[in-house]
This record gives sequence, C-alpha cells and structure tokens, in this order.
Amino acid sequence: MKYKIYFITILFLLTSLSAVMAAEGNRLLPVLVYHHIQDPVKSDVSCTPSMFEAQMIALKEAGFTPLTIPQTRSFLAGTLSQSIKKPVLITFDDGYESLYNYALPVSIKHRIPMTVFIITSRIGQKPQFSKYLNESQIKEMNASGFWYFGSHSHNLHTESIRIYNAFGGGKVNPVLEELRDDLVASSKCLEGILGIPTEIIAWPYGKFNSEYTAIARLVGYKMHFTSHYGYNEPCSNPYSIKRIPVSARDTAASVVKKCKGRQR
Repeated sequence: MKYKIYFITILFLLTSLSAVMAAEGNRLLPVLVYHHIQDPVKSDVSCTPSMFEAQMIALKEAGFTPLTIPQTRSFLAGTLSQSIKKPVLITFDDGYESLYNYALPVSIKHRIPMTVFIITSRIGQKPQFSKYLNESQIKEMNASGFWYFGSHSHNLHTESIRIYNAFGGGKVNPVLEELRDDLVASSKCLEGILGIPTEIIAWPYGKFNSEYTAIARLVGYKMHFTSHYGYNEPCSNPYSIKRIPVSARDTAASVVKKCKGRQR
C-alpha cells in the first residue's frame, strides 16, 4: 500500500510538471515589426490602413493578447500571468506620421497596445518622402494609454556596425563613443517629450554587437529589440529580443500564421 501511494504521488508530480512545461511551450512571444502605413503602398515594409486593421482584428479573433511594454518585461522575466496564453507585441520602427493617422485610431478602437521606436532627430521632420511624428502627436498617442515609445537612435540610423568593423580591432573604436552620445541624446529627447525615461531600444537595421549592448545598458536601456527572426521564450535574453517583420505581401491570415509559429 505504501509503495502504491508513492507511485501515485510520483505520477501526479510528473503529470503536473508535464502540464506546466506544455503551458510554457505554448507561451512563446512573437514580436511583430511594422514600419509605414500608406495607401497605395510604396515600399515592401508598408501596408495599407485597411490591411493593418484587418491584421489586428484577425490576431484578436485568433485568441492573441497584445502586450504592453511592462507586460513584455514580465514575460521575459518569466512572471507574466498564466492567464495570457497567446501573447503578441506590436511594434513599429522609425516613427512615421502615418502611425498617428492610421494606427492610433485602430489601437483605441480595438484596445490594442502598440510600441514605436523613434529616430528622435527626425521628430516633426520630413527629410525625404515621408513625414515623421511631431511632439504633440507623440504626446497625444502616449496620453491614449495604448502607446509606448522607445529609441531607434537619435541621428545614427545607419548600419554603423559596418563602420565599426572598418576600424578593426586593437584600438578604442571611435564608433562606440559616437554611439553612446547618440543613445544619450535619444533618451533625453524622449524623456523631454514624455516626462519619463525610456528603457527600450530597437537597433537600427537590427544590427548590434556585445559592445553596443554594453553601452546601451549603461545608458539605461533595459530591453533591446533586434532583427533576429524568431520567437521569444519566458526568461529569454531581454538584450536580444527577436522580431518578425510584416511586409506589404502579408495578409491577415499570414500574420496570424506567423504569430502561431512554433505554438502548439
């Protein structure tokens, strides 16, 4: 009888452990990255306003829960509520004005938190063909309660890793000092607009190395987003967050499929 009780207890513990592992296996975090919303689309990293809204609706209908940045931090720490089975994070790079015109109404209408990484030297500017968010628009988006803001550099939106590599090893690389100054300037700019420090960054073109990571951490950035494709797991590295790009060719169905990925 005693051995039978031991056997049942061990079986129960193994079953419970398997259930926990299965639940964790279902809790992968896809981080979508968008850029521009325009009609008609003029680049591969754009989508139309109607398609963007359709993709957001499809994600919610498929059972996904869009996360805030604090929730994302909890997920990466392994402390996100178990009630959220299919998390997803919606992000944008660059900070185009089209987000105010098209994405902001969608986020409010469907109650979807979204995050944008801004090239802060371009705030309110139109350096080429598209205008960037201005300060009042950023403040309004932030006040909605659905938008979070991070750095996409201040004035270093380039593949600076190539420049870094061109200097080679053996000396203090001058790119690193330039990088530090740039990240400090971007952080101060956003804090001046939002009134709070920003702790998130998306590397321009997703390119970085261990020294870039160290500098960003010293400046105060606690979550670093990359262009590495894949899905994030609980307790994974917050300084190398994987993302999944959305292109002009994506549909509502394909975005849902991308988010399901390795989900069981």
